[in-house]
Amino acid sequence: MTKNEALLQTSLAYDDAGGSGRLVILLPGAGDVRSEYRHLTLDGHRVVTADLPGHGESPIATEYSVASTSEALIGLIETLEGGPAVVVACSFAPAAAVWAATERPDLFAGIVAISPHFHADVSVKGRLVNWATRAMVRGPWAGKVWTGLYEGWYKTNTPADLDSQLALLRTMLSDPARRKAVRETLTAGRAGVAERMETLNLPTLTIFGTADDHFTDPAAESEAVASRLGGQRLLVDGAGHYPHVESPELVAAGIESFIAQHD
Repeated sequence: MTKNEALLQTSLAYDDAGGSGRLVILLPGAGDVRSEYRHLTLDGHRVVTADLPGHGESPIATEYSVASTSEALIGLIETLEGGPAVVVACSFAPAAAVWAATERPDLFAGIVAISPHFHADVSVKGRLVNWATRAMVRGPWAGKVWTGLYEGWYKTNTPADLDSQLALLRTMLSDPARRKAVRETLTAGRAGVAERMETLNLPTLTIFGTADDHFTDPAAESEAVASRLGGQRLLVDGAGHYPHVESPELVAAGIESFIAQHD
């Protein structure tokens, strides 16, 4: 199968490292691209990194919801013919992974949720944040504004190659269709996710940075999410929203241990 044929089937652009080990799929957060995982090395596994719908090199979609992203993830696993897979997902993406796993549990061996946003803030403040996000990721200034925020989400170990990653994000956001994809994904609703979390019957590992300013109390959020999923958790001291970039060796060791326990 050629790369273009695979894209038509999965609606996701991806890189496949090959290998005969457990299939591990890495999904970045909304507004990011698959090179988010460039520093994470998982030995002995078949590692596939993919862009979210409409992000990076993935085709433009007609919808950017949790449900439609889960459909794209299911399509990717089916195309790869290597499941059941462990899915490592960041920020927005864990909600889609949980949704997909409750739709097709036969395709999943486990979920690693990094800095997950499983619920949306429906308060007045939350609605204002959504409005501000939509305004921010609109127009030719979107790349500059978004990368300015993104740069501040690293709290201890800013990667040396961050400028290269920021350039990729600015290029993505220079395209109006991809700006829409990012905007719609960032503000996607979470209706139904909580109920699916309760019915999920898979091993899970939740990873948070203790300095992640996306959450009022990251440690408490980590404990609450892990309890709700009935799984394990890992706290990365001092890290922000991307602990797998700031402390890749620590996070890789945690993920590899998790996979080994449940293989």
